Amino acid sequence: MVWKCKGETQKSPSSFKINADDIDIDSYRSTSSANLIDKTLAKGMVKCSFSWDYLTEEEAEHLMALTWENPMKLEIKCPILGGKTLTADFRCAKRSLDMISTDSVEQSQATRWKLSFTCSQKKKVSGQ
Repeated sequence: MVWKCKGETQKSPSSFKINADDIDIDSYRSTSSANLIDKTLAKGMVKCSFSWDYLTEEEAEHLMALTWENPMKLEIKCPILGGKTLTADFRCAKRSLDMISTDSVEQSQATRWKLSFTCSQKKKVSGQ
């Protein structure tokens, strides 16, 4: 399992990337020592990118429909956070869908799609 949405396991992506960022407040660099003086508001806020190289139209439509929900209730495998599974609310703000093959039949079952989207964690959870 790479990810679940609303408690349902979803199709494994061809590619999956996670970034974890700390959110600082009033951080600055000391002018005398050059040390970073920071106050952390949240640790390890996750941004994840999913992509699929070869989907049917039905699979592409299902995945794209999930991205319009706000929040997206996701559970994702998160090795970047020490192997934990992260369950949190996310928001999708970037989507891409490319038709990679088809034939000349209208309503073709042969059409294949390449799909990608990026989600950002909306709220910190316990431990962040």
